Amino acid sequence: MINTDITKQPLLKNEYLDPNQYTLALLKEGYRTGLIAQGELDDIQNQIMALLAESIVRYTGGESTSLKEETAQRIMMSMLYAIDAFLKSLGAPEDAIAAITADPIKDSYVKGLGLLEVTFEDTKQLYHEIRQNKLDIPIEAYHMTIDELAQFFNHYDMRFNAQDTIASIDYPLLFDDMQVQGVFYIKQYLEKLALETEFCRLFPSGDIKKLLFNYDRVYRVNYRESLINIFEIVLNNAVFSVMSGGSADVLGITRYQCKYLADMFKAMDYRQCSARISASIGALLGELHIDKPALRAYILRFKTLLIPQLLNALQNESLEHLVILDEPEASQDNYIFDAGKSMDDDSFRSLLNHVTDCNDTNEKIQLIMASIESLGDFIDLLEADFLYGDEYRALFSSLGDIELSVLAGIVFMEEIRSDPRTFTLPSCQEISREMPWQHEYAAFLKELGRDRLNAIENILRGRTF
Repeated sequence: MINTDITKQPLLKNEYLDPNQYTLALLKEGYRTGLIAQGELDDIQNQIMALLAESIVRYTGGESTSLKEETAQRIMMSMLYAIDAFLKSLGAPEDAIAAITADPIKDSYVKGLGLLEVTFEDTKQLYHEIRQNKLDIPIEAYHMTIDELAQFFNHYDMRFNAQDTIASIDYPLLFDDMQVQGVFYIKQYLEKLALETEFCRLFPSGDIKKLLFNYDRVYRVNYRESLINIFEIVLNNAVFSVMSGGSADVLGITRYQCKYLADMFKAMDYRQCSARISASIGALLGELHIDKPALRAYILRFKTLLIPQLLNALQNESLEHLVILDEPEASQDNYIFDAGKSMDDDSFRSLLNHVTDCNDTNEKIQLIMASIESLGDFIDLLEADFLYGDEYRALFSSLGDIELSVLAGIVFMEEIRSDPRTFTLPSCQEISREMPWQHEYAAFLKELGRDRLNAIENILRGRTF
């Protein structure tokens, strides 16, 4: 007898279900697979448009149904965001299709709004806890982001603009999911920030500050103004401390320990390096008594970032750039991104006036290099749009590889945060930039040779991700 017991394959393809347009993608995929008939599809679409009309009336207070196209589009996106929230909460896409074909679409919308409200309140409570437990670390982006997030909770409109995050978020997480929108993005951001804070609180703030000071010396940047992740720097040195025979709660690593690590890894292949990192992270979890599953999983993910960084450092004989030593070397190099005091407003305006009045490009660049001491002032000057064309190129040409890597971390921050494992400088040079100086910077990089780009990228990878 012929066996006709054939295993059924799922009709729906998850890769076609865009999480940010889940309802629309579900309708399209459901129709393609025959799970939604043409008549059902037409009926659901009509219900959505009727619900949009109802939402517009509510938005205008019943006075008018005439709106600007972008406003109506925003209300539609907000409405679909709520429906998406409910349908995704059902789990399997087949269950979501069953819900929208069996019940009015308004039911899904109302349930979605309820889910958004619960999520909003839970996220707000988490935010208050994070504000109360802030780290005593003087990194501006960290504190400014936490303060700025209050704007989200003060102004979030889950009925008419649910997909918007509102707040300006500059502080980078080690693992951020920037594909998520609205309150669900804020929720995952704060959950991960809470995990990172919980880990960092296992170490005295004085030890973390000292580590950041040494980080400052190694990369010659003002860590207070840099977009760096505290958790990654602390975890990185804690793991290497374990690997070099030290304790997990000791962040300071000596030059002797670094040499020991370099000699040890020289005799290892990829598999052995990976196994040693895994063992060290496991030992760290045990020594620090980290039992919380979410925090353990978050720390274990660090291995996927650390292995390529370590291999790159070993290949370029630059392990001392990955391991932050407790005895930084003094440097005689000229470096403008120092931890110097920022200029006051009057001094900065005076500099801008002098730059504007100067007609000679070389003199203009010399004036900037002699006057600017902090990264913040340097970026403020670039954003003031007081330079033009070749003047940008001349200014960038006066910088060293470390300075250029700092600017790359700012210009390409979104690409780095989105997918640090595949990021390369050449891959991002063609992406358009909003600010003129960033556009000119990307154009400047295109003129550099591959060896110079590699050097800048290696420094960027060791410093940022």
